[in-house]
Amino acid sequence: MTVRLAGEDTAVRVREFFAARAAETDSVDGDVRPGLRLLGELGVLGLGAGADGGDPLGETIEVIAEVAGECLSSAFSLWAHRMVLEYLARGRATALTATIEPALHEGVLVGSTAMATALRDIAGIAPVPVVAEPVRGGLRLTGPIPWASNLFPGAVIVLPARLPDDRRAVVFVRLDDPGVETAAAPKLLALNGTGSSSVRLHGVEVPDEAVLSTDLPAFVAAFRPTFLLAQTAFCVGLAARSLTEAEQRIKGTNTELATDLAEQSALLDDLRARSRTFAQDTRRHAVREFIRLRLDGARLAVAATRLEATVAGGGGYVAASGTSRRLREAAFLPIQSPTEGQLRWELRHFA
Repeated sequence: MTVRLAGEDTAVRVREFFAARAAETDSVDGDVRPGLRLLGELGVLGLGAGADGGDPLGETIEVIAEVAGECLSSAFSLWAHRMVLEYLARGRATALTATIEPALHEGVLVGSTAMATALRDIAGIAPVPVVAEPVRGGLRLTGPIPWASNLFPGAVIVLPARLPDDRRAVVFVRLDDPGVETAAAPKLLALNGTGSSSVRLHGVEVPDEAVLSTDLPAFVAAFRPTFLLAQTAFCVGLAARSLTEAEQRIKGTNTELATDLAEQSALLDDLRARSRTFAQDTRRHAVREFIRLRLDGARLAVAATRLEATVAGGGGYVAASGTSRRLREAAFLPIQSPTEGQLRWELRHFA
C-alpha cells in the first residue's frame, strides 16, 4: 500500500480487511460501515478536506485507490463519505456542523453525498429538483433525491435545494429526520452493500445552521476538483488490480494480448501521474482537465476489467470469482454521476 498508514503492518491490515469483505459488501447482505470505522480509527477519513491541494489530499486519493483495488463497494462508500467531510469543510461553520463533524471523522456517523443534481444544474442540463421554502428559522425542503448511497440510519445527507429567488442552497439533512422517505434498496448488479437508493423529502424542515451555502456556483467550483479526483481514484484502483491480475495470465495463446496489457498499463501510469499532479494544487488546473481525467479513468477501468476477464478464461466467468466481481463493478462507472454522457457533454461545452 502506498499511503502512509503508520507502517507496513497497518497497510497490510487494511488490505486484508477490505479484501476479506469484498464479496460480502458486493451482496445484499453486506455492509460497508465497518470499513469506514476502520479508516476512521486510522485517522484518514478527512485528510485534506477543504484544501486546494497538497500531500494530505494526495494521500486521500491514494487511500481510495488502494481500497478500490480490493473492494470497489468500500471505495465508493469512502468517496461518498469523504465528500460530505469536504462539503462541511468548505461550507459555513455552525454549532450544528461542529456537533456532527467529529463523528464523521471517526466513521461512526456516515455521510452521504447527494450533489449530483447540483453538477447537472451548474452545467445547464437540468435544474435542482428539491425546492426550498423559507420558514421561520430555516427552510422546508420538498422533492426527490434521485439516487444516493450510504443511506444508513442517521446518515448525514448533503444536497442542493432551489430557493424561491432562483438561487440554490446547499444543505444537510439526517436520514431519520421527519419527512425523509427512503425507497427500498433495489438489488443491483454490484455494490449492493453501499446502501444505495432514492429518497423523497416531504416538507423536511432544516434549521439555518444546516445551510452550508447559498452560492451554488462558487460552492461547486470549490469542491468539484476533489470530487472528480476522488472518483478517478477508485477507477484507477480497480484498473490497477485488473491489470495486475491480467499480467499473471499473459502466457501461451494469451501472449497475443500482451500489447493490450502494455497499452493499458501506460494509460494507468499516465492517469496516476496526472492525478498526483492535480492533487498537489487543484487551482492550477482547469475544470476541463478534471473532467477529462475522470472520463479517462472510467474508460480504463472498463477496458482493464474486460482484459482481465478475457485472459482469465472460464475461471473468470465463475460468478463468485474476483474477476467476475470486478467486471460487474466496472459496469457501474460509466453510469455513475457524472455519467459518461454528461462528462462528454461537458467536455464539448468547455471546449
